[in-house]
Amino acid sequence: MVHSAFPTGDEDSVFFGPDTYRFAHSINRHLQGTSHSISRAVDIGCGTGAGALLIAAARAQAQVYAVDINPKALHFAQTNARVAGLENMQCCHSDILSGLTGNFDLIVANPPYMKDAKRRAYRHGGDALGADLSVRILRESLDRLTPGGSLVLYTGVAMVGEHDPFFEAVRNDIDHAALAWTYRELDPDVFGEELLEEGYEDVDRIAAVELVVTRRA
Repeated sequence: MVHSAFPTGDEDSVFFGPDTYRFAHSINRHLQGTSHSISRAVDIGCGTGAGALLIAAARAQAQVYAVDINPKALHFAQTNARVAGLENMQCCHSDILSGLTGNFDLIVANPPYMKDAKRRAYRHGGDALGADLSVRILRESLDRLTPGGSLVLYTGVAMVGEHDPFFEAVRNDIDHAALAWTYRELDPDVFGEELLEEGYEDVDRIAAVELVVTRRA
């Protein structure tokens, strides 16, 4: 798997690490549990293309898109697809789903979720302690799901006391009769060293979470 060397400090770094493995596990769990036919799928903010590669290999009949705003990520993802011999995966420049048309049977995303002072794209999740990008992906994906289609979103949340800023931001979006969802905390404490950085003074921990939203058929 082609990715940037550690430590990943450059603005256009392409990250591969523990989050990637947890993300892949979430996708595998969904693929093994769904009976919904997947003919069109997309990995938002694909990075190395790990999510798209997994789907393309598991669903050979599907057209799978790997999208990112980082040209280096798209180059790495395309290289990884070629090495894997996957011809049903296409890499495209797109800010979330703005560069693609149509709806999808499966949307997956493992977006940056840190509050990065240098605002490096591969790790900066925006305001709200890094939750903004994850919220935006959720909101822009819901209307692009086919009936029976699902969004699998793996992200991290800066927990403030008993408050989960990400879930609180999206709860009204997913509490809808047309949608079914599950939300799980996968790891209660990741990247603990980041709590020493500016902006995290009130944060107790960063949790890895998984949100799966399905549009009812």
